[in-house]
Amino acid sequence: MVTSSLIAHPLIVTLRTLRGNVRGVVLTEPLWGIPYNLYAPYISVYMLALGLTDSQIGLLASIGLTCQIFWTMLSGAITDKFGRKRTTLVTDIIAWSIPCLIWAVAQDFSAFLLAAVINSTWRITHNSWLCLLVEDTDPKLLVDVYSLIYIAGLLAAFFSPLTSLLIATFSLVPTMRGLYLLAFVMMTAK
Repeated sequence: MVTSSLIAHPLIVTLRTLRGNVRGVVLTEPLWGIPYNLYAPYISVYMLALGLTDSQIGLLASIGLTCQIFWTMLSGAITDKFGRKRTTLVTDIIAWSIPCLIWAVAQDFSAFLLAAVINSTWRITHNSWLCLLVEDTDPKLLVDVYSLIYIAGLLAAFFSPLTSLLIATFSLVPTMRGLYLLAFVMMTAK
């Protein structure tokens, strides 16, 4: 039967048998992936609609990347000092929830700049999140675990077309503001 062969698939078996940190990481990934894939394709268009210029958008990207380099260099020490779980919890909220609220109400370059600088701390949470993902995981399961994370990301991308339907109904700026608020709720719940 199709059902019994699907249940016996190695990835399904792995998903059902995961325990500890890796289980939480895998099962909550859609709470980040879905809202991110809803708003991400329209970020620069949203900025343009609010009056930012092409050069301002490029400057924001450059400043954000520069800050990411800084936080990447400190991420290991921060993760070791505060622990994987605490670092992931705190920096996920700082790096994603707070910027989503700022983006939801942004009116000008300074708001986007503040959000970009704060969002750059995602490099810390990325480090601690990867530690949670792999450190206590049976090495034989790592390929399955990474496959499950990859599949979750691909499935989340299927939600992206919903944004165009929402924009057609409500227009760009109100839709993006609503999606950022949804992202705040879902990413905070993660």
